[in-house]
Amino acid sequence: MPIVLAHPSVIIDMASVEGITMYNSLGLSKYSIYGVAALVILLASKKMLKESDRWGPDVSFVLEMGILPLMIVFIAIFAFNVMRFVV
Repeated sequence: MPIVLAHPSVIIDMASVEGITMYNSLGLSKYSIYGVAALVILLASKKMLKESDRWGPDVSFVLEMGILPLMIVFIAIFAFNVMRFVV
């Protein structure tokens, strides 16, 4: 029964956490759908706000700062899923 010291105040027994996993066989997080949903929500918000009177350069900048990293993650998720079917 190996014991790992993760933090000075926490001792984790590896036998008890052996079955807990957050990643599937590809190494992608099972929760990547939340990133995709956030991207869709931000893109929809951008499109709706462009048509309203609240649109301005500050709003555009804030939305772009959220959309850009999520777009990169979306492309990576898409590429990994395509590679899963090709290979």
